Amino acid sequence: MTGYLLQRRSPGMEWMELNKTPVRGLKHVVRHLVPRTQYQFRVAAVNKFDEGDFSDASDLIMTNVTSVPDQPRPPFVVKLVGTSVTLQWTAPDDGGEVITGYVVRFGVPGTDVSSYAKIPFDGDTTTCLLMYLKPKTKYQFAVSAENKVGCGPPSKFSEHVITCNYSSKYINSSAARQ
Repeated sequence: MTGYLLQRRSPGMEWMELNKTPVRGLKHVVRHLVPRTQYQFRVAAVNKFDEGDFSDASDLIMTNVTSVPDQPRPPFVVKLVGTSVTLQWTAPDDGGEVITGYVVRFGVPGTDVSSYAKIPFDGDTTTCLLMYLKPKTKYQFAVSAENKVGCGPPSKFSEHVITCNYSSKYINSSAARQ
């Protein structure tokens, strides 16, 4: 067997294809369902020769009113000055609740991701400034969104950047002396 094709529908509606490429395994997360909506699902097995008949429809289920926010796209570096980096990202789907915050993770590629720094930011912003990073160091960044239900999955990591060999605090202090 190659995998499974999946379909969904709401009562009174036509069946909609959920995937064109067969899903491997026995689990699949269906995203972008409408809150407070009833759905039915069905599945068909596919092998290298043919597609089987679709199963009977599942029992009706009602989607939750809210969920955690979706995974954002990776943040991108807007500005790099010395050891300060300004990041920007696009707000993901909020899961039915207002985004209350973001968590920005950053660290050195190739090191243990669990040791990366995590800094919270307000949910009203999609830009942040990270200051006093280590000079001449390669960094990558990811962001996740939070709402009252919880924290959504982190984005994929951004392209890496390498900080310069001076700190912005030194720039500011030397500029003040002139």
